Amino acid sequence: MADCIKILSFSLRGKIAHFRQPDTVVTQATYPFPPRPTLHGLLASIMGIDFSTEEGRAFLRSRHFLGLSLLAPVRTICSQMSLLGKAFVSGNGNTFNRPTVIEMLVNPHYRIFYSGDWIEKLATFIRERRSVYHTYLGSAYCLTFPEYEDIFEAELLNPDSNELFSIATVVPREIVTRIDVEAGATYAAARAMPYCHNGGRIFEGTVTVFYETRGGPLKVALKNNASIEFYTARLPGGEVVCLW
Repeated sequence: MADCIKILSFSLRGKIAHFRQPDTVVTQATYPFPPRPTLHGLLASIMGIDFSTEEGRAFLRSRHFLGLSLLAPVRTICSQMSLLGKAFVSGNGNTFNRPTVIEMLVNPHYRIFYSGDWIEKLATFIRERRSVYHTYLGSAYCLTFPEYEDIFEAELLNPDSNELFSIATVVPREIVTRIDVEAGATYAAARAMPYCHNGGRIFEGTVTVFYETRGGPLKVALKNNASIEFYTARLPGGEVVCLW
């Protein structure tokens, strides 16, 4: 009998989203989908976890595996907003309004897959449409409300550097040995996405993530020994996903 893993599936959608790339200042560019630490923060918000407490530190130490599928094409616009600045930046002790160009994702829609130590508690909160803190897509003005889909047993697959998998989720470059390019597909890479949240504003490591811009699958061969941990699993409907 094949080994199995329990996976929770839920979706996130909104009118707009903004996952700011930290190295952009004049124009605040966005990642095309939430980085892994952003999803960790969203899960903690749902369950009301405070990272400064022992429960929060336990959450940060726990093993979390996440996968993300695009359910809508990646579309962006740029808009100028007047943002309230900090007093210490202005130098005169007063706050100030600063016109800032922000890149926004339009009508984003994602399916999130989660496997880890908190799966049962998280599934209960999302199924009952409960959240301790408000949930948003990167910025506080981009509200979202997680929608429960399912929790199921998925078949674990053994990666083989010579075998190609058609994977429905985004895939980090660090676990890929080869990508087969298919006609009609549009591929892209989200570069230097934060990988691990250590609490506060401390992050460790970055990854480059491959995706098909309209949400199509990626046909890839995977490493046997990658620099980051990951699972490849086949869902009951036959779809293959990658959680990392």
